[in-house]
Amino acid sequence: MKAIRVFMLGRFEIIADGNEVIKNLGSSKKRIMLLEYLLLNRDKTILMKDLFDVLWPGENSANPESALKTLVSRLRSTLAGYTPLLAECIVTDRGGYRWNSALDCEIDMYVFEDLCGEMLETPAFAAGTRETMGSIMSLYAGELLPGAETEAWVAARSVALHNLYLRAVQHYVELLKPLELWDEIAQMCRMALDVDAFDSALNLELMNALLKIGHNNEALAQYNHATELQLGQPGAKPSEGMLEFYKKLISVDNDSKQSIESIRGDLLAIIPGEEGAFVCDYVILRDIYHLNMRNLARLGTTMFIALLTVSAVDETPVEPLLLDKLMKLLLASLKENLRRGDTVARYSPTQYAVLLPAVSFETGRVPLERVKKSFYKKYSNPAFILSYRLAPVAEEE
Repeated sequence: MKAIRVFMLGRFEIIADGNEVIKNLGSSKKRIMLLEYLLLNRDKTILMKDLFDVLWPGENSANPESALKTLVSRLRSTLAGYTPLLAECIVTDRGGYRWNSALDCEIDMYVFEDLCGEMLETPAFAAGTRETMGSIMSLYAGELLPGAETEAWVAARSVALHNLYLRAVQHYVELLKPLELWDEIAQMCRMALDVDAFDSALNLELMNALLKIGHNNEALAQYNHATELQLGQPGAKPSEGMLEFYKKLISVDNDSKQSIESIRGDLLAIIPGEEGAFVCDYVILRDIYHLNMRNLARLGTTMFIALLTVSAVDETPVEPLLLDKLMKLLLASLKENLRRGDTVARYSPTQYAVLLPAVSFETGRVPLERVKKSFYKKYSNPAFILSYRLAPVAEEE
């Protein structure tokens, strides 16, 4: 074990000679920031002017070099007082400062980067692959330098490390697939999704692994969870991969030996009490359209699509919890005021799409106006509006 260990992922901590150093610096933010910046750029000499701009952004000083030299001197003295191991940790070099790379020191961020690089270059699962991945998961204890994450010099590097972690996990999953280690894939994806719940690739890998091991209900629950998260993001809608997975999910035959009587029972069971429009995922709405379009053309009618949008009058983004409430109220209004043959699907965080078969532009507006009236009755805040657009799905020739 190295004499000095530095932790920058999930926390900032330096342990030298068995002693924790950072907590002893107290509230000296400038000293801590100086250490963080030099460690983050351990292979570079940082010019005094550049380092001053980082530590005192936007400030003017008659003698910036003097202010920086004083800070460095005090930090050196403080660290040397804790342990002689850190007495020479900051080196003066060509008009600037750098972290002393000659120290017997291990920095978790750089070990993490090296292991991820090793993982990404691994062509097939081999002895030691699982151990390497375990070390990667253990090292990535959280975002880079929490507490300083808003600093520009931290944010870019933090994003890069986050993406590197996801790439390493995804590559490891690919190595496991030929071995059909679906349980391990599911476990790995769950751990990675604790770090980034929005990653669509990992969500898909988890759902596919759950299907492989026969946990279809869990796969459906994960699908619902993932799509809800995606729809909660501004401008987001379910990816094509998620939509295709849903088709795959509903096509899985849980019990191929079911009799036709059982199937009839399932179909009839959903009829009583089902009033108003049919609510489904967007992928199902799309399939319903393709299923019905030929019959409608044969009958000489068309199908209209309506897109209803909730927005703030001042066009600012709606706060997520309030948006969730508004969209639930809108869905209730849609179900209450549309016909049983109409189909409703969430299209984006602020929008619902509605298929209206066998209507004209004039007759199609009638139920939509009812929906608007119902929505405003439920929520009459003038700061928010409900608007809609109505158009035939296929333009008439």
